[in-house]
Amino acid sequence: MKKILILLGILLIGGCSFADEITVIHGVNFSNFWRKKGIDEEKVLKVGQKIMIDNKIPKRVPIFVNSSSKTVNANSNLYDKTVTIYAGMFLYIDNDDELAYVLSHEIAHSVEAYGGMIKYMAMNANSKKYEQKADLNAIDYMVKSGYDPIAAITMGNKIFGEPVWDWGCTYLHPKGSKRLIDMYKYIYVKYPQYLNSPLTRTASYKNFEYSMRKDILEFQQKQKKRKLKQQENGDL
Repeated sequence: MKKILILLGILLIGGCSFADEITVIHGVNFSNFWRKKGIDEEKVLKVGQKIMIDNKIPKRVPIFVNSSSKTVNANSNLYDKTVTIYAGMFLYIDNDDELAYVLSHEIAHSVEAYGGMIKYMAMNANSKKYEQKADLNAIDYMVKSGYDPIAAITMGNKIFGEPVWDWGCTYLHPKGSKRLIDMYKYIYVKYPQYLNSPLTRTASYKNFEYSMRKDILEFQQKQKKRKLKQQENGDL
């Protein structure tokens, strides 16, 4: 009887081990891994890591792709510093430069959030200020990593909202037009060599120029007057 019970026990144990067998997927290797997993993930990780390495960012910023959500968005989780880009965003990204802007902007948020609890609270309390700061930091990141900063304008022109007003807590981001002209001014002063880049001939940039024509001309005139004044004073 004991022998029969022992035999049954062995059979039961054996049955359990076979039931829990791990399924092995064959045919996946380094040459086809991303084709199996998804080209978007490969591109996002490569561009994100390039930005952080080229800028020598001394912080960890994990980057994820949410392939299941069609939301047109990307965000930085200020609590754990992770950056997530959602699948819907890829419908509006036309090149590596635009992807670099999206990632650089969110990376800038995550790096800023490393400032501790006080900075974390400040960023949540005054999100508009830090959105604009992340835009300008993103431009610096892009240039240092070899990307065209005009893509910040072409991408922003496609996805930035234009709420009725941008004060109070009704909207977490400044008006899209304000963000766009601020980025234009920053590039105009700090990186003027990009103002004739191929991206300035795209439909998205042309739409920005048409819609912001008055603001652009006013800023350019002020810059010319400032430059003339500096020349008269011998500052140049």
